[in-house]
Amino acid sequence: MRRSKGQVALALNIVIAIFVVGSLGMVSYEMSRILLAREQLKHCLELASLAGGASMASTSATGLAAQTQATTIAMNILQMNSVLGTSLNNNLVVATSATTLNPSPGQTAVYFEFDDPITKAPPLPGAQGNVLRVYGAYAYPLFSGGFGSIGVNTYTLMAEAMAGMPALDLYIVDNTGGSMDDQTNVTLVRRHWDQVTGNNIIYSIPETGPGGGADGSITGVICPYIIGSEVNGLPPQNLDAAGDSRTSYCPKEFSEVGMAGNTVPLRGITNLSGPGDAPPGGPPSGGVGPAGLTQGKGYANQANPGDVTVLPQFKSHPLPGPAWANVVLTAMADAVVPPAYAHYTDPGIIDYETANSYGASNTLFTDLVVNLDGNPVFGGWTDPKYSVYPFPTLDYLVEASRGTMENGGTAPTAWISNGLNNASQPGYQKAYQNIAYGKLQPKATIEQALVNFMTKVSQTSDCHFGFVAFNDRAGTSPTDSYNAPMVSWAYPVAGNFAVGLPQITLNAGFNNFSVVTNALNAGTAPPTPLMVPNGGCNLADGLRQAYADLTSPNSRTGAMKAIVVITDKVPTRDLAGNKYDQITNAPALADAITVAKQLNNQGIPIFMVALDQSNGQQMTPYFQTQYSDTTAEGLVYTAGHGGVLYINNWVNQTQGSINLNGSLNNVVRQLCKIVQG
Repeated sequence: MRRSKGQVALALNIVIAIFVVGSLGMVSYEMSRILLAREQLKHCLELASLAGGASMASTSATGLAAQTQATTIAMNILQMNSVLGTSLNNNLVVATSATTLNPSPGQTAVYFEFDDPITKAPPLPGAQGNVLRVYGAYAYPLFSGGFGSIGVNTYTLMAEAMAGMPALDLYIVDNTGGSMDDQTNVTLVRRHWDQVTGNNIIYSIPETGPGGGADGSITGVICPYIIGSEVNGLPPQNLDAAGDSRTSYCPKEFSEVGMAGNTVPLRGITNLSGPGDAPPGGPPSGGVGPAGLTQGKGYANQANPGDVTVLPQFKSHPLPGPAWANVVLTAMADAVVPPAYAHYTDPGIIDYETANSYGASNTLFTDLVVNLDGNPVFGGWTDPKYSVYPFPTLDYLVEASRGTMENGGTAPTAWISNGLNNASQPGYQKAYQNIAYGKLQPKATIEQALVNFMTKVSQTSDCHFGFVAFNDRAGTSPTDSYNAPMVSWAYPVAGNFAVGLPQITLNAGFNNFSVVTNALNAGTAPPTPLMVPNGGCNLADGLRQAYADLTSPNSRTGAMKAIVVITDKVPTRDLAGNKYDQITNAPALADAITVAKQLNNQGIPIFMVALDQSNGQQMTPYFQTQYSDTTAEGLVYTAGHGGVLYINNWVNQTQGSINLNGSLNNVVRQLCKIVQG
């Protein structure tokens, strides 16, 4: 009897053990499958959020269009993956909110949410969310009906993933060298007094001979070598450089330096006077005349700017008689000059035909003006922002650029035509400069692309921006500037022009977005002073300023750091300020490489966006060698940490905009990749 009871107990224990152990095994199996399903779902959501988020950050679309594109790409990625071996291609539904994720057994439900990049939460009403967060739920069918006896047949597991970047301190290093306006449409003008009739100023477009016309892009007119032209559309214009055969394939003779003929001082004894042969003598003799012109020293004399031909001076003269109109003028606030009389010709006839009575070169010019309508041949322009300052004809451009449209208030011997005198009013020169500033190419296109880029980055990350402009040196403060001759070293009477060269340092408590975008004109209000193109490419100094700021207390602890460089040439200045060309620039490149090594030590990548403006893409091989991201000698490779080189070729403004936006969009995509990887 005892043996029988023992056998029953043993059998019962075995049955219980089998049931318990089996149940534990089943539970362990279910738990391992659930954990695997959660891991796979999480992985799918991460891939989808990364792909969709990178797409949204790097597309040119904005708002709902960008969100729709991101959602479509994220869905495509999801449908290419699976959970527990079941493809999501036919087992995926989109919910209307994160709280309505209710998939059927074996099915996955997702919801796409666009959050604020800083708070990482849904944006406030009326605001736009730009960081993609993907919520997902998978309904796992429990093994063998699971716990059907208590009504549990599936287990729904949840996961989510977000594509936004963490805190980012991003520095823009912008080359504002002289060639950054080489695609600007301009006109060369020979402005002089009509010695025949003696009663009007002639505005001739000079004959140019073979190669390079007198109007069109600066590149087309000056025919610069691949390093670009030193001639600028706005001051400092460096007009003497147009005649230097060392930098131009089709030299043009600037009146004050040209060696090809008697030219000095055809532009005028004072910057804002008429040409050198008008006034004070009055018509028909007028001023210096052809007999007073002397031969210039030529471009080579730039090495000693003080050794220039002495310009003849006007003799004192009485106030104009009845045949002349005169207006007593008040000096402008920024010019220390006494009140002056403005003289103008009558009837103010303009002659655009070639007129050259001076025995000078056919390429002789006195002025270079920006075509405010943006066309190769100027056809008149009235800008909506400056509608009270019309520019119907070429003479308006010339006189406004000189400052004689201010009613003569900035010079004691201003001379313009009758018609222009009637139109004159204070502010014409500033209006011309501001409108022309927005026409400078490729500068304006680059700046708009940078603003678009900054907008994308700020929409997808908690980004703080730093900015530094550089040419012969880098800027050191938000108001940094330097003075350079307004027209040429050979025409000192024009005075100097202040060139803006700002640096906007990082601010741990402020993202600097509006400050930097204001410095980048991008078609809005031009900065003061104007950040006009001039000088060369001291990349080492630009990188040095960025490095110092990114490693200072201005940069946030824990924030990712990166540099974006915009340039159209390889380094042409070293840290000592020495000048080089693209072939013999080893010291300038070496200084930049040294800073790149320092950046590498701090984990800061360089994203280089290079623009080749040369005909036949002649600069590209130098970019590929000196800025390479794949060879040990390259600057981007030296900085490392995922930096990339992008090379763009300028064809025209439309294509240039597409190319630059594309490269900068790729920078955003690469930043996303680095962060997520």
